[in-house]
Amino acid sequence: MEKTVMIIVDSKQEHPNQKPEVISFVTEGTYSKKDGRFCITYAESPVTGLDGTTTTLEVASDSVTLIRFGNVSSLMVFEKGRKHTSEYNTEYGVIEVGVTARKLNVNMDEHGGHFDIEYVLEVNNQVTSFTTLNVKVQ
Repeated sequence: MEKTVMIIVDSKQEHPNQKPEVISFVTEGTYSKKDGRFCITYAESPVTGLDGTTTTLEVASDSVTLIRFGNVSSLMVFEKGRKHTSEYNTEYGVIEVGVTARKLNVNMDEHGGHFDIEYVLEVNNQVTSFTTLNVKVQ
């Protein structure tokens, strides 16, 4: 099962002592099911600052894995209450990133659905932002 879908992404990053950064966009992508996980894949756009990058979200009932490749390469795993660290490869170099999901709600099936994540982002073991990510597939 692979089909073309509309993907709606809303993200809000709150940084200490700064105005929140809000990004919202709608894009076309693919939706499939593989090994019991729903896979959402789309090309990033200039609005995200990740033009030239493809993002895949692998969604399970208790976790979401974000995989990016292209101009930016990264792997982030979101599980409620667990910290995961990984390398974030950019054209400027490699950064160590840690994510801890405070909230993770998944409501996906063969027809689409949505998931919501609230997480803390750390760069080189320093908290840099609190992020809310909402993704809807239709």
